[in-house]
Order: sequence, then structure tokens, then C-alpha cells
Amino acid sequence: MTGFSIPKKKFRHSVDRHRIRRLMVESWRLNKQLLYPDVPESKQLHVFYVFTDKVMPEYTAVHAAMLGCISRLKTIVTAANTEVTE
Repeated sequence: MTGFSIPKKKFRHSVDRHRIRRLMVESWRLNKQLLYPDVPESKQLHVFYVFTDKVMPEYTAVHAAMLGCISRLKTIVTAANTEVTE
């Protein structure tokens, strides 16, 4: 389960917030398969992304940030799996 948030305080216009959300959702959709093999079938992963920048991003920046988040999540999930199995 995944959630996305773009604060109204930083982006007043809803079209801007929706555009950023669409970019984030698309990047997640294309890259979530990188994370799923590391999550055991008996567990669920709930992820919530919050956009904190003050400028409208390009897709390449969102994509790079999403890949970084996914790689960090992979290390956390892998570490949690090794602690449980030991």
C-alpha cells in the first residue's frame, strides 16, 4: 500500500499538486517491482511519500528520487528480514 502527499502550503494550485502526484505515482508504478521481491509474502509494506521541495520538478528528478527511496527501503527490508530469520 502506497500513499503520496504534496503540501498545499508549498503548492497553492491544485493542478500543480496533482501534476507532482501523477509524476510520483508513475515513477512508483514503473519501479515498485524492484522492491517487491525483497518483501516476504507473509508481510505487508505500507509506504507514504511526502514531497518537500518548493519548486515544480521534472520527471527525471522525481524518478531519480524514487529510485533512491526504493534502494533505501530495500536495505531496510533486507535488514529486517535477516534479523527475523536469525
